[in-house]
Amino acid sequence: MIGPLGTHAFAAVGQGSMMASYMIFPLWSLGTATSAVVARYIGAQDMKSARKGAGQGIFLAILIGLVYTCAGVYFAGDFLILIGTPQEIAESSGVYLAILLGFCGFQAIRLVGSSILRATGDTRTPMWATAVMNVFNILANWVLIYGIGPFPRMEVAGVALASGLSYVISACIVMWKLTRKNPVFFFTRSDMTQIARDILRTILRIAGPNMAEMVLMRAGGLTYIWIVTSLGTVSLAAHYMAIRVESFAFMPAFGLAMAVPPLVGQALGAGKPEMAILAVRRTVKAGVYGMIVLGFLFILIPGVFVRIFSPEPDVYFIASIVVQISALELIGVTLNMIYGGAMRGAGDTVSPMIVTFVGAIIIRISLVYWMTILLGWGLSGVWIATAIDWSLRAIVGWILFRRGRWQNIKV
Repeated sequence: MIGPLGTHAFAAVGQGSMMASYMIFPLWSLGTATSAVVARYIGAQDMKSARKGAGQGIFLAILIGLVYTCAGVYFAGDFLILIGTPQEIAESSGVYLAILLGFCGFQAIRLVGSSILRATGDTRTPMWATAVMNVFNILANWVLIYGIGPFPRMEVAGVALASGLSYVISACIVMWKLTRKNPVFFFTRSDMTQIARDILRTILRIAGPNMAEMVLMRAGGLTYIWIVTSLGTVSLAAHYMAIRVESFAFMPAFGLAMAVPPLVGQALGAGKPEMAILAVRRTVKAGVYGMIVLGFLFILIPGVFVRIFSPEPDVYFIASIVVQISALELIGVTLNMIYGGAMRGAGDTVSPMIVTFVGAIIIRISLVYWMTILLGWGLSGVWIATAIDWSLRAIVGWILFRRGRWQNIKV
């Protein structure tokens, strides 16, 4: 829907959404930690502690989400200037980012609440919450971007407002499911409001390295986005178009990766590590087969995917090449997601953090700078370097998983 508004509008939304994801992504750490704690308690048949863990996780989500909201609303423009956002898109991108981050509290509840539900074995409610969220988001985008009916034409700002309101809807669905009394799992208001310091410490202890991993990943990402931004608005728009296309490919892999942590956590809680290993192996097989098929499609018909966004000719040309290159990283990203998710689900957040530090900070930045700036390969150099980084991380993740340290983590 933004594509027909032109390259500048698409680049503004891309830059703003990328910055928002960099800021919001550490909230996944809190969801991962809470999920690990809840899954372990459920596996050990300790439902009282599981409910308390869920309540404490939501409490932290609300608290951290409010901090993010304040920081985002007041400093959105400064964040974009920091990474060298082109002047022609900086203003509209800043408005987009400020509006979106204003809904961070609801985004935090949605992310952590969905992780808790998956830890209990309920993957349907997060699916339906996301489905309703996305349907609303699509309709609200159409209405607010173009000013349909009594609503004003908001263009880029309309995208952010539609997304923020969709977070509210999803968070309400998730919380309704978690607090409604049912025989499977629920928690009460007292589980959330009465502080349990031992459980809070456990969640924060597990979340700490994972949050550090996310910060490191985003720090590396900001550095390479700074390099992409220096290539100009056309390359920036093409970059975000390729990311949008690639995100479709990662949907099934993301679903598989989300299923792994609760399976591993519950298996270890029940004292059955061999079940955890079997679950990860089967998930890896499904992910690799799926990415091979998608990789061939990306190489053979990249233009079909790029045309969805109605790009201008110069943007279309660059984005099509980049989508072909992205086929090289599909398997690496998928394996990294699954192996990393398995270790985090077991409570081992240190190993993935080390892998991310070496990959995102040392390998990726060095390769991106070398290929893009020194060799002059432009945007293609960025994506080739990224593919190499993900592949190396996947190999290291496989080695760490095989070594089995994650099986001995105490939660």
